[in-house]
Amino acid sequence: MAAALILLLPFLSVLSFDTERELPAHAVPPELEGVGLEEKLGNYIDTNLSFVDEQGKQVRIGDYLKEGKPLLLTLVYYRCPTLCSLYLNEISTALKELNLEVGKEFNYVAVSFDPKEKPDLAKAKKEVYVKDYGRGDGSGWSFLTGNDPEIKALSSSLGFTYKWNPYNDQWVHVSVAYVITPDGQISRYLKGMPMDERTLRLSLVEAGNGKIGDLTDSVALFCFQFDPSKNRYTLYAFNIMRIGGFLTVLVLAAFLFRFWKKQNSSSTV
Repeated sequence: MAAALILLLPFLSVLSFDTERELPAHAVPPELEGVGLEEKLGNYIDTNLSFVDEQGKQVRIGDYLKEGKPLLLTLVYYRCPTLCSLYLNEISTALKELNLEVGKEFNYVAVSFDPKEKPDLAKAKKEVYVKDYGRGDGSGWSFLTGNDPEIKALSSSLGFTYKWNPYNDQWVHVSVAYVITPDGQISRYLKGMPMDERTLRLSLVEAGNGKIGDLTDSVALFCFQFDPSKNRYTLYAFNIMRIGGFLTVLVLAAFLFRFWKKQNSSSTV
């Protein structure tokens, strides 16, 4: 319930300015029209899109998709007084629980969709979360800002739509983390709070195509499949049955081998 209320905070703030207005049943308030998420799994983002990092350096999204490393990507805005900070805190908590390390097995990039935000704000935000993370030297982390055309191109490729609300001077948006493969393909959408550590790990391992993670992760990915309705990995019955069938064959083969060996010994005597 608490998580649901947190997710609704920006929408509640949008509606608070006109509590007397009556809306038809199931109608979408005008302030929320055009805001949401259209999943585009399997699509590719433009890795040549140019942004500015927290140091003021011009970078491309493709710069973070090297050496076979997947990318955890979020679209936020750094001055957000409610949802963005809460969501970034949730991501930070999940990353601290993860035994994969940012900068080693994968990279993390936050992109501001507010074209008015500049690198000094991004730098301050990065410092807070790198310090909170407490591992590594901050490499693999980037907080980017950019111009409106590039921001819109990236958000469009991800299916992310947002809208400025002039009544309370805030952007209306949803919060989602995107897992991107090393070749720029959208592999997974991670929605809602809290962010599940196992789901995050398996999503990154899957996007890394076996180049990160260990044998345990490979077995887990065989037994579990991502369920979009639950936003997490759940047991995949068919593969469990395959494992059960394989084990049954092994047990039967071992029994028959022992039986044959015993019969062979008896006939020799």
